[in-house]
Amino acid sequence: MQTACPNCDLIIEVPRIAAKQVAVCPHCHTKLCSANLNNDARIVALSLSSLIMLLSSMFYPFISFSSSGITQTITLPDAARILFNYDSDLLGIFIDLSIIGLPMALLVTLIPLHLGLLKVLPYGFAKRLLKYTLAIEPWVMSEIFLIGVLVSMVKIMSMADISFGVSFWAYVAFVIFYIATLTQLNHRRLWDQVQPIKAIKYVHHSHRAIDNNVRSCHVCHQLSDSQYCTRCNTKTHIRNPHSVQKAAAWLITSVACYIPANIFPIMYTTSLGDESPSTLIGGVIVLWQAGSYPIALIIFLASVVVPLAKALILTLLCLLVSKPANSQTKGYTKVYLLTEFIGRWSMIDVFVVAILVALVQLGNLMSVTPGIGTIFFTVMVICQMLAAHAFDPRLLWDSPSNDNKHKQLEKKHE
Repeated sequence: MQTACPNCDLIIEVPRIAAKQVAVCPHCHTKLCSANLNNDARIVALSLSSLIMLLSSMFYPFISFSSSGITQTITLPDAARILFNYDSDLLGIFIDLSIIGLPMALLVTLIPLHLGLLKVLPYGFAKRLLKYTLAIEPWVMSEIFLIGVLVSMVKIMSMADISFGVSFWAYVAFVIFYIATLTQLNHRRLWDQVQPIKAIKYVHHSHRAIDNNVRSCHVCHQLSDSQYCTRCNTKTHIRNPHSVQKAAAWLITSVACYIPANIFPIMYTTSLGDESPSTLIGGVIVLWQAGSYPIALIIFLASVVVPLAKALILTLLCLLVSKPANSQTKGYTKVYLLTEFIGRWSMIDVFVVAILVALVQLGNLMSVTPGIGTIFFTVMVICQMLAAHAFDPRLLWDSPSNDNKHKQLEKKHE
């Protein structure tokens, strides 16, 4: 299989890979692909199990909260529904989509795709269906939501009795089956069912695609010398246009939201009629004083340190693209990949607030309402995810002369 590394742009002829083996770029050590095994039956079984567990988690009690003889029980959809009552519509929609809507859409689509649907659909519809299905995956945050639920339980366990319902255990099973499904998913095999990858004969292997005047499709990884991918018809570029500018714009927006996200309360807690605000740092301090050191550390890292570190790292990477590649570039690429991976885990605090707002609703005795800081924090995390997605890591491996070269090539193809 002929491909170009998505991170350093090296053209590689990948040999046939045996089971449990993976192909790694010899230049930057990025994982390229795994063995092209037929896991269709296993993926269908896991996807179906995930879907059944997800549906089961929606109709039964999820968590019960008891204090002073008063009990509040919520279902999974209540986590977002109650937010609508507090005019947090955008936050409610985001939670509904990320923990229920998108995973359900992904699983419902994966089942027929691995039953051979791509082979019988018209070519144009098959490529669009696969393209949009795989684009959903990064925005599913079910496992992060589950961690958020556990963190929120630690926060209120000392104040009341907590019991987990049938839906909670069904959701745990769903997350396990869902992660197992993703580990078996083979994007390369799915695209080969739409159309097998075609090799370009005149390219020089062990050279970079830009030096061969070749473009690599960022969706299906087909090499092409034309403006549109010959396999999925996505518009191709030598380098993602205005990559640094787009990443910088999203970064500036995220930093602008980071400040109010830490200043304004993310929630208000009412106890016996007395309302007290809680900020991100304030919540960490409360957990630390209560002796929940591991949870306090997780929240501090995920909600305070990681967003700030990610902004600084992406800013550094945007500055480094103007420098020629050196012995440190491989390390910069690994840092970028790590930053892209952990960015969405900052959403833990958003899900903690959603669960507490839905669960702790006992009137003046005790209740939790969302604060405006939660909105800023959610927007900040989304902007950082978009910034990482907009940044093109291949620019780190380019020399300044390549910058002029790819601009000239882009104009030539337009």
